[in-house]
Amino acid sequence: MQRRRGLSPHTNDRDPLELIARLLVTGSYRVPLEGRSSRPTLRPCDVAGAMGYMRGCLERAAAMAVATRAGDAEIAQLSAQAYRRVLRQVLGLRSCPLDLHSGADRWRVRMVVYDAAQELVWPERRIPRAAAARRAKMRLATYVEIHKVASGVLQQALADARAEFGRRLFAG
Repeated sequence: MQRRRGLSPHTNDRDPLELIARLLVTGSYRVPLEGRSSRPTLRPCDVAGAMGYMRGCLERAAAMAVATRAGDAEIAQLSAQAYRRVLRQVLGLRSCPLDLHSGADRWRVRMVVYDAAQELVWPERRIPRAAAARRAKMRLATYVEIHKVASGVLQQALADARAEFGRRLFAG
């Protein structure tokens, strides 16, 4: 994996989510390109177009949440979109730690998915796993296992969003 310091400011190898964040904030930021006078710069409408052409709703929501450092309502929407994928992954586990026919256990999974989404957007606000498991009224081992699945799903969605956004933005 390349370090950020090693990238030239004149390449498009930077993180696409950084571009989203910089282009959505008003200001005089211009993407540094070679031959600036001959090539048009990226504008917020380019970012909106690239985001609109992204296929996955979860990927688009994850990219926007991370790039804009979303609030609680947007994180709740992101976790609601990720819930079904996480549920499929939990059902695919060798020994499913919860009875997903029970409504209480499904709500526990929703709480874990929300915690994973909150941690994805705001990693500095991470709460201890034991306290989160106690709040969800789950055993710590069960909470950690489901949190790993939820974090994996969200991290994969974010990685897919980075790749697809980069392709859509710089394809033309």
